[in-house]
Amino acid sequence: MSWKELRDPIHGWIRLSTDEARLLDDDVFVQRLRRVIQDGMAHYVYPSARGSRFEHSLGTMHLATLIAERVLNEADGRNVRSLMDAIGLHDEGTDAIKQYVRLSGLHHDIGHPPLSHVLDGYVAPLVKPEQPLYTAGLGKEHEVAGLVIMGSSRFRSIISGLGIDASVLRLITFYKLIKRARLATQYGLVKLEVSIPEVKLLGNMEDEEVMLLESLASIISGGIDADRLDYTLRDLYFTGVGSGSGAIDIARLVNYLHLGKGMLIFDDKAKAFLEGYAIARYNLYKWVYMHHKVLQYDEMFREAFRNVIMLEQAKDFKNAALSFLNGNPSEYDLDTYTDEYLGAMLSEAYHEGLLSGYVRDYVNSILHRRTSMRALWKRDEDYIMAFGIGNAVMLNKYIDEHLELNGLNWVDEFKTQVAGEMRRALNCNCRVLVSTASFSNDINTFVKNNDGSLITITEASPLIKAIDNAWEQTPHVFLFMDPSELSSNSVELSKARSTAVRVLMNMVTTGS
Repeated sequence: MSWKELRDPIHGWIRLSTDEARLLDDDVFVQRLRRVIQDGMAHYVYPSARGSRFEHSLGTMHLATLIAERVLNEADGRNVRSLMDAIGLHDEGTDAIKQYVRLSGLHHDIGHPPLSHVLDGYVAPLVKPEQPLYTAGLGKEHEVAGLVIMGSSRFRSIISGLGIDASVLRLITFYKLIKRARLATQYGLVKLEVSIPEVKLLGNMEDEEVMLLESLASIISGGIDADRLDYTLRDLYFTGVGSGSGAIDIARLVNYLHLGKGMLIFDDKAKAFLEGYAIARYNLYKWVYMHHKVLQYDEMFREAFRNVIMLEQAKDFKNAALSFLNGNPSEYDLDTYTDEYLGAMLSEAYHEGLLSGYVRDYVNSILHRRTSMRALWKRDEDYIMAFGIGNAVMLNKYIDEHLELNGLNWVDEFKTQVAGEMRRALNCNCRVLVSTASFSNDINTFVKNNDGSLITITEASPLIKAIDNAWEQTPHVFLFMDPSELSSNSVELSKARSTAVRVLMNMVTTGS
């Protein structure tokens, strides 16, 4: 077999077969990811954080291949054969299933909206796609979009050129979502067998087959998976907040991986390397994804987006978003549903005077990277000083629990309520931006002791447990206000801060 190679700053040379390279050129859904930024507005604080979902997807494919090769080498051949027969792969050996895991890594992010997580979950409620999956609460918006796109005739046509069955690829790539859909169908909550025929396929499998499938799917979406490993390494490198690609020893982590029942597990020799990963990931979330200024620009963009998309000038973008989420985008739609088009749309609306009030201020801030709004607290010590450690931990727990149970619907209601209460309490019609920051350092990974028993890495490592404890005291919510607006209403910044503490803690104690 002949190969082509791509040079990657994180992994070195990434190898593709000539057939895969041809597929990559023809795959319009993956190529679109060149125009979807990986880290949203993080480049407003870390200027070099401009990587796209495209190179991240290549990196995820590369790591998924290394992990699949490792774990399949020790898998029971009869179980592998049984699973392959169940999903319709009748090739000899394990090359075929490795190919599916590999292409799953390449395609796992094809459903992302422009600016990735900044708008993930915020587009569908505005454009209202026909697919019932978006309101079923079974997965994130980009996961549902990816699943829907993989079911389209266009995607099936593209991928069939490599002899790939799109249904099998969907099953591995979005296994967790399909598993939830199966449970929801079993309990009569929704009927999804038509839109997700893989639900029936999964239901016809034997328990051992399902366990192996779940283990292979966890290579892409699990406790420590190819996706997380790549974006952690890549974002550390391009932001400079860690020691780059040396922060995580990929070779050692892969070497100590084993197949478990429905998961991947590590032997106890991996503990030090898992600790290195946990520290790197924590630093990345704390100093990049949840940097107060990054969150501020994220929120301004969401507020601007909600308003700009309603303009007549946004008609093409809105139509493209709707077609994309319904799984039938044209090439024009794929070119339109991108960061560049969205940025140009905001710029046009701003310079043609189509925006007013706070929306115009936010777009001005986004276009020119200037804002007069300031965080009422920034760092851990500011947060603890404002709330006290007990109240800070209580507030964080309140936010985490509600987010996990109710998702973005609760977040939007929470933000609106906090902003409204602040204005009433201060008697000031001021701009108030509210941002929540949720992060679980529970990497949901097990290590195998010498006696064969399993223990979570959090239980096995005091260091990782200490990271969990540190997160409990880190700001999970930020409020941003304009000091000049406060001053013109005879409100001191210190009063705004103490009012915010009172408003937030009242919500916690009343459960509202």
